Amino acid sequence: MECPKCRYQRQVTDHAIPDWQCPACGIAYAKALSSQLHSPISASQPTRNSNNHGQRRWLDHFLTFFLALSLLAFGLSWLQKDRLPDHSALVNQINQSPIQTHTTTTPFNFHYHGEDYWIEPVADYELWGMVVTHNNITGITDIMHTKDSVDIKDICVLWGSNTRNSDYQRMSFSSGDFICYYQYPYGVRFQSDELSNNHLLSDNEMVRDAIRQTHIGDQIHLRGMLINYSWQSRPGWVRRTSTTRQDTGNGACEVIFVNDFEILHAPNRAWHTLFTISPWLVILSVVLKLVAFALPTQRQ
Repeated sequence: MECPKCRYQRQVTDHAIPDWQCPACGIAYAKALSSQLHSPISASQPTRNSNNHGQRRWLDHFLTFFLALSLLAFGLSWLQKDRLPDHSALVNQINQSPIQTHTTTTPFNFHYHGEDYWIEPVADYELWGMVVTHNNITGITDIMHTKDSVDIKDICVLWGSNTRNSDYQRMSFSSGDFICYYQYPYGVRFQSDELSNNHLLSDNEMVRDAIRQTHIGDQIHLRGMLINYSWQSRPGWVRRTSTTRQDTGNGACEVIFVNDFEILHAPNRAWHTLFTISPWLVILSVVLKLVAFALPTQRQ
C-alpha cells in the first residue's frame, strides 16, 4: 500500500500500525484519497466562474462599442448626407441651360390618389441641374402637403455658371412648402437666373419613385412639360407655371409634368443609406445590452 499523501510504501514489518493508517505520516488512507478526489473540483470551480464573468465582461464591452459606433455613424451621416459636392465632382451635363420649346400636347385629365386634375401643357421642357434643397411632403414642417399630394416633391436646382466653381458651398439653401430660399455672402459669384424651384408631377410610378429618391447633392436630368393644373373638385383654383428663369417671388416656380427623370450622379447616396440604417443599429445595440443585462450569470 502506498500512502496517497507522503508516498510511503507500507512494509510487512509495519504490522503494528493499523491497516487503515500510514506508518510514516499517520494519515488515514481513506481521508487522503477523499481529499485528492475533491480537490480538483473545488480548484476548478473558481476558474469556471472566472471564465463566465470574463465572457460577460467581453460581451458588455462589445455591445458598448457597437452602440458607440452606431451613434457615431448616425451623427456623421446626418452631417454628411446633405453636403454639396465640390464642383470638380459634378457631371458636365449640368453646365447647360434648360431647354424650353413649343408644345403640341393638348390638355388632358389626370387622376391621382382619388382626385382628378386638369392639366394644361404650356411648353415642352428639359432640365439639367444639381439639387441644392427640396421640400419633404411627409415631414412635420411641411403643412401644405401630404403623402397624397399630386406635387410629389419640389426640387430647387442650379446649373450653368453656378456650377463652374464651388461658391455654392458657401451659400445656404432651404425649402418652404412651395418656396426655395437662398443666401450668400459678399464675394460669391451667383446667377439667380440659373436656379429654379420646380414642382414635379407625373403619371408614371417609376418616375415618381425616382423623384422621391432624389436627395440634396444629386445631379439630375428631367424631361417633360411646363404646365398649369387645377383640381376638378376645386373650381376656380389653378396653379400656374413660370415660363422664364428671370422672374422671382410668387409665381416664379416651374410646374413640370415629368415624363422622364434620371439621377445622373448621387455623391451622397452612401451617407443617406447609413443615415437610414444607423438608427436601427442604435436600437438593436440598446436592446441587446438590455437583454444581456437581464440574463442571470451562469453558475456551475
